[in-house]
Formats: sequence, structure tokens, C-alpha cells
Amino acid sequence: MFERRAYMLDVSRDRVPTRETLEWLVGALAALGFNELQLYVEHTFAYAGHQEVWEGASAFTSGDLRWLDYYCETNGVELVGNMNCFGHMERWLVHERYRSLAECPNGAPALFGSGTMRPGCLAPTAENAALGVTLARELAGVLRSRRIHIGGDEPFELGEGASAPDTAERGRETVYIEHLSRIIEPLADDGYQVMFWADQFRRDRSLVSRIPAGAIPVVWNYEAPSQGGWQSFLPPELADRLGLPDDPHLGFEAHARLFIETGRPFWVAPGTSSWNTFIGRNLNAAANIADAAAVGAAWGAPGFLLTDWGDNGHHQPLPVSLPSMVRGGAAAMGESLGDDAAVAGRVDDLLGCEPGVGALIDRLGRIGEGLGMVSLNSSPIFTSLCSTGFPGVGEPDPEAVSDGLGTLAEAREWFSQPIGGLRGTVVAAELEAACHLAELGLRRLGAEFGLEVEAPTGSEIDEAASAQRRAWLLSSQPGGLEDSIGKLIR
Repeated sequence: MFERRAYMLDVSRDRVPTRETLEWLVGALAALGFNELQLYVEHTFAYAGHQEVWEGASAFTSGDLRWLDYYCETNGVELVGNMNCFGHMERWLVHERYRSLAECPNGAPALFGSGTMRPGCLAPTAENAALGVTLARELAGVLRSRRIHIGGDEPFELGEGASAPDTAERGRETVYIEHLSRIIEPLADDGYQVMFWADQFRRDRSLVSRIPAGAIPVVWNYEAPSQGGWQSFLPPELADRLGLPDDPHLGFEAHARLFIETGRPFWVAPGTSSWNTFIGRNLNAAANIADAAAVGAAWGAPGFLLTDWGDNGHHQPLPVSLPSMVRGGAAAMGESLGDDAAVAGRVDDLLGCEPGVGALIDRLGRIGEGLGMVSLNSSPIFTSLCSTGFPGVGEPDPEAVSDGLGTLAEAREWFSQPIGGLRGTVVAAELEAACHLAELGLRRLGAEFGLEVEAPTGSEIDEAASAQRRAWLLSSQPGGLEDSIGKLIR
């Protein structure tokens, strides 16, 4: 059993849950053995003096988080602030007031394909470090917890703009750790345990010794271990920008190697694999979670953090993540769930619904993985309708496409009416809308490869978008909704 058993929900990629949804989530986490909740915010906390960043986003106020902090405490769950203040600052840097703080104010080469991605990384300056400390103090000061997660992951543009001369002279790694330390050390002096994402510590062993004392590196990896080398499908320059180890397909063994070799304590962070999918990647999630738990337990990791991201619009509703949450809770507790039927039964219990819903949700989350294509951090079903992320390699199997469409049709029929339980109407509407989007994505994917399926029309996509809007507002705030819908390709 891990001492800290945490679940992190991304509330910054458009979807901000209502209080009712958060109440249900906290109860579900407690029932599954989690003792910590982290809400990942970029622009969805109402930071004082920064209204232009968060207005219109349904941002959490201090009062909202104090309410949630109290509700978590009454359920035996600790609420911990989770934020970013280095990379992933796109929602700040889009505003002219902050643009000059960017490493690349005019953008940098896109990760996938040609073109330019909008500025997302702050330049590693003393001014920006001070901003990060101020934001962290404000978020942490609202909560009882004496820990704070400051992010620090994926500073893709670092060394390509404002800091280029410095990184050329002293090395990108040195510039990175010095800037991270300028944020961590004042917070540690305040008495906080500071957590940060450890993806910049996968290649340079000497960098590990420079992590400030007491800081907690969180090793994340969201792909299941495999015998093959999926990294061979990535352009070398992309693998470099991602900072991947030479053998990322080995899973947490590779991603945590430098911490294992140096004896530095670390947390493990697998994922629900629900983002960039509509309906999940449950086989990948199950193996990824098991791998994280095994490596973490073998090396005495004190914490297990199950992440639930919302990349590219957070189209998937929370129930899609439930099978992975059940598996993650059991793994963190050091328990064996048995077979998939046991997982499905726990999902039914959490929803308080009729038997069979959990099994169907879990089965939906395997459709994209059974197409015979190689995907990374996404499903081909999703990327065919949203054209973001890794597009997948290979061609879909015609029979698998046909079977998948049949399962989606079955699910849409099932979810066309309430499924029982206190949230039965909400969950049914959310899952029907997710299946509708997945059906259109699978049809477009099949049509693109010349299979005997009809590509979705613009009017069909508009109809699915309308269903998504209605379902979204049953469980989530309106801020970000139109931004999410706008990512669908007509």
C-alpha cells in the first residue's frame, strides 16, 4: 500500500466540474481508497489581479476551494493544490499583458506536423520565478494542506527563444533546474513540501543531485510497457523535445531509472488514459497502472498519483474514467481486484446503477485499441474527429471498425434513457454524447481508409455537438464549453 494515494483531475482544459459533481467525485475517491485529491489549474483559479486570464472560464474562487477543502476533509481526503508556472502557460501568454514573459513570444515549431504552436513556456527569468512563487502561495494559502504541486513539466520552447544564449553557454538542463529551484526554494522556506513533474530528469543523471532538498519529483508515464519500440514512430527531434529516455517502451522502469539509480525518493504517476479518446483506452490504462504500482512498490515510492487529463478540450465525461479509477485505487491500496467483472461491478456500485453499465463502459474503452493501429497518448477515433495529438500509425481493421460501430450503437441505445442511481440521468446523457462523438470519429476514420462506412456529414457533427453541450452542462460549468466544441472538425 502506498502512503499517499492521490487522484488528479485536470480542470484547465475547458471542463470545470460543478459542486455536485465534485461531491460525487470525493465520495467515489474515498470509497476506492484514495486519500488525496489534486485539481490541476492553469487559468481556472481566480488569482487576484489576473482577472483577464480567468474571466469567462468558470474559474474556482477561494471560497469554492475552501468549501471543497472542508468537504474533502469530512471524507478523509486531503485536497492539494496543483498548478503550473513554467510550461503550459498558453492561457496566460495569449494575453498581451503577459506575452513579453514568454520564452518564444511569437510561438515555436509545432510538436506534430508543420506550423507554429502558440507561446506556452515562460522564460526562465527571476521575474517569472517570482510570479510562479506568488501564484503558488496564493493557491496553497487557500487550503489546509502543507504540500503544493507546481508543475514544471514540458517546457518545450526552453532554449529556443529568450534563453537561447544562456542555454547555449551553460546547457538547457542547468538553466531548467536553476529556474525550477528559484520557485521551489521560497516555498520550501514557507514550510511547504513542493511536488513537481519529473520529465526533465529522464536523461541527465547529474541533474538529480541538484533537486532542492525536500522537493518531491513525480515520475509520470502514460503508456503501458511493451516489447516493441513505439518510440520508433516518433521523429528523433520530437523525442528530444519530449525528453524521452532511450527505451520509453519499458514503462516506469525507464522513466524512473535515474531516481532508482541515485536512490532519490519519487512518486509514480500513471494515467486513466481517457483523454484524447472520447471513450477511453482501458487496456493501456490497466497495464500502465499496474506497471506504476509495481515499480513504485519495488523502490519504496511513498506516493501514487493517478492522473486524469483533459488534453484538447476534455471531451470525455468523468464516467469514462471510472474503470481506471477503480483499477488505480486497488493498485494504490496494494489490492488485487481479480477479473474485469469485478472492476465492472465496482463501477456499477459507484454509479448506483443497474448491473451491466460498468461492463459496457469498460468495453467501450477498448474499441480504439482493437483497431490494429499504433497510437500514443490518444485514440485514432479521437484524432480523426479533432485532428490533434498523435494521429496513429497503420490502417484500421475493417472487421474491428464494424464491431466497434455495433458496440457504439448498442451503447447509445442503452444510454438513451436514465440508467438508475442518483446521477443516472446525468451519466446516461454524458455517455450517450461521448458514444455519439466516438461513432462519428470511427466512421470518419474508416472512410479515410476506404472502408465501407459513410463519413459523417457536417450536420451530423453539429447534432453530436449539440448533444455534447446539453450533457456537459449537466455536470460541468459553461466556461470552456464552446472552446471544447470548437475543436471538432466539421
